[in-house]
Amino acid sequence: MSQNGAPGADDAGPTQCPADGPLPPGRSVEDAVECNTARFVDLTRDAGGVAPVYLVVCDADERGTSLTRTEVVALPELQNGLAYLGRETDSVRVRTHPERRVQLEEHVEALSSRDEHDAFEFAGRRFTVDVVRG
Repeated sequence: MSQNGAPGADDAGPTQCPADGPLPPGRSVEDAVECNTARFVDLTRDAGGVAPVYLVVCDADERGTSLTRTEVVALPELQNGLAYLGRETDSVRVRTHPERRVQLEEHVEALSSRDEHDAFEFAGRRFTVDVVRG
């Protein structure tokens, strides 16, 4: 721990991170960095001047709706979010094209409507998923 407000080891800036989640990443990853226990995956470097959209995948403790591999890889943002959701990672924020927002929201809603759980499960990992605008 640093003293007197000086930067310390806990204040590390973003660094490149490995895909150490329960499945491999898709080919669309432009960049992946981590800062402490959060990871940021970029599927598009250019949002065309429009605020980007993010799929946010967060580690969860509660039981969730079980997802199949087909359901996960059907959405590249979810596949890449889980690919970078390593055991020591609390959250992954996947940046994507703004025009993907409606498709992301509809896909997440369809998965969520299958049962009463707020979380999901895949390959032994429990997590929540949310779509947010940048």
